[in-house]
Amino acid sequence: MDNNYTPISCADHSTFELAIMQQQSIKVRIDSIVQIITPKDMFTQSGEEFIVFIDKDGNEQELRADQITLI
Repeated sequence: MDNNYTPISCADHSTFELAIMQQQSIKVRIDSIVQIITPKDMFTQSGEEFIVFIDKDGNEQELRADQITLI
């Protein structure tokens, strides 16, 4: 995992928060792969933001927010 954390923009943070509150799926790019995820929660650990989400297969995952690109 890349240790050079880059905070996400306020706009992206708001998009994730809104999707969480409205239980909506969003289109993102993770590791150059476009996919639909359903964000469930956000949290901060050691100064880095993480997104907890459900992937297309129904599995819960968590990933550092700067590794997810909104499309």
